[in-house]
Amino acid sequence: MLSLICLVAAPLEIQLSRETLHQGEICYLSVQTSEQGLLSLEYRGEPYPLIPWDDGFVSLIGTSYKTSPGRKSIRITFSQGWNTEILDTAIRVVPSEFRKSVITLPRSKQGTIDTTRQRRKAEEYEAVVEAINAPSGEYYSIFPEIFPCPKKISGTYGDERWIGGHKAWHHAGLDFAVPSGTPILAPCPGKVVMARDTFIRQGTFVILDHGAGLKTLYYHMIERNVEEGEVVQTGDTLGFVGSTGLATGPHLHMGIYINGIAVDPLFWLERKEPF
Repeated sequence: MLSLICLVAAPLEIQLSRETLHQGEICYLSVQTSEQGLLSLEYRGEPYPLIPWDDGFVSLIGTSYKTSPGRKSIRITFSQGWNTEILDTAIRVVPSEFRKSVITLPRSKQGTIDTTRQRRKAEEYEAVVEAINAPSGEYYSIFPEIFPCPKKISGTYGDERWIGGHKAWHHAGLDFAVPSGTPILAPCPGKVVMARDTFIRQGTFVILDHGAGLKTLYYHMIERNVEEGEVVQTGDTLGFVGSTGLATGPHLHMGIYINGIAVDPLFWLERKEPF
């Protein structure tokens, strides 16, 4: 498991990849040092992991469609023996405009959203949330190298999903409208922490832990190609596009979570370098 306290050096040089973020966007935080000491990071009062990067350390900070606009605090604490230095900074979150998307489910998919099998749906949902929120294990990579499939986007992050004239939920991921059977590739190295079949809403799916609090999700597969515990490399086939679970047709739903916060996958995929 990645430590939340790192041995580093001072004085500290702090760099943010951006200071203003729209809801759903990501910020990379870099810390450069020159003297020995212990370093820790908190975002909005919660401890966040720091990973070695170049001559310093880096961390990922995410916002979601649910993050309220305004100033969000960041605190870096540096300790040398009895001496402690605290550096406070912040990012500013501004509102995003999310589109309205009307969904028409075929009769064969009504069971994914109706009141039947509620206990099973709740248990499956809780299992997925537990995997998303579990502390990261070994660090692999936080920087994407490729898209998981051809970039044919049909559903964007944060969409308001409407069914039967009612707002049902916000879309917490990115949909790729590609043919059934299209290979789904790992965008960067990671470990398979969940790989299941026939969940009512997620269908057949895979969750990767890349370390440093970064998890990526791949839903609605027709077939998966990996098992829990496997370590995958960039370009490895995780499975194949399908329409299992809550899906109106063949597509890949990709989700990205940073320390349990659902962020915009497209923002992450399109920005390969943090600074």
